[in-house]
Amino acid sequence: MELYDDINFDCFARFYDADYREYTDDLQLIADLAQESPGPLLELGCGTGRVLLPMAAAGHAVTGVDNNEALLSIARRKLTESTLAGQVRLVQDDLRSFALPEHEFSMAYCVSNTLMHLTSQADQLSCLANAFRHLRSGGVLLIDLFNPDLPRLFQIAGAQELADAWIDGETGARVLKWSVRELDLGNQLQYTTFIYEETWQDGRSRRTVCPFVLRFLWPSEAQLMLQLTGFDVEAVWGDFDGNPYASDSERLLLLARKP
Repeated sequence: MELYDDINFDCFARFYDADYREYTDDLQLIADLAQESPGPLLELGCGTGRVLLPMAAAGHAVTGVDNNEALLSIARRKLTESTLAGQVRLVQDDLRSFALPEHEFSMAYCVSNTLMHLTSQADQLSCLANAFRHLRSGGVLLIDLFNPDLPRLFQIAGAQELADAWIDGETGARVLKWSVRELDLGNQLQYTTFIYEETWQDGRSRRTVCPFVLRFLWPSEAQLMLQLTGFDVEAVWGDFDGNPYASDSERLLLLARKP
């Protein structure tokens, strides 16, 4: 699929915060786990700071790692407009190989399908192993993935769906977000394209195409990968309320601990 040969996440940056403007589903669970952690937090794939900033506002020291400068620049701007800069460290680096002082963190979290943007099992294992290296003994890791519900994956494959619509607060443009997904079941890949259509009152319009690929994980595979990288899996949940995972769950959440 030629569209996915050279993926660049810069195109998402100016839409990201509006796209996730009402999404807070994961914040309470992360905050509850963080309250039980005695030291700094590590966010794997912090983006524009959607989760990182609320955790810092709750009093935690947080390090966010992301490889995309466009997303991180928005997070930096938000920090300069806040009083939280002293509690936050932003690092532009690869989740598979970044190197901070080992055993520094008491909790790490990787949410919003971020692990799935690493599109091979080897790369996902490298990320988990790197998280393990950076956690203290007894530290926990929360992984948040979408549940690979096969009937749903087949149902949406090839369909163009209107995913959202909003008015851009800065430009005044009306934004329509379309999503198109294709499924490669054998390789556990979902090829996704988000299309953002902006229309202004004067008739101008702009269309931004943002393709990306996700590698989804089966629950047993995710648990085995955590175990292979040294973790003990403590819980597998199907939602952010901590209900047990089931085949029709919306999410696949795993809580693991470094012995």
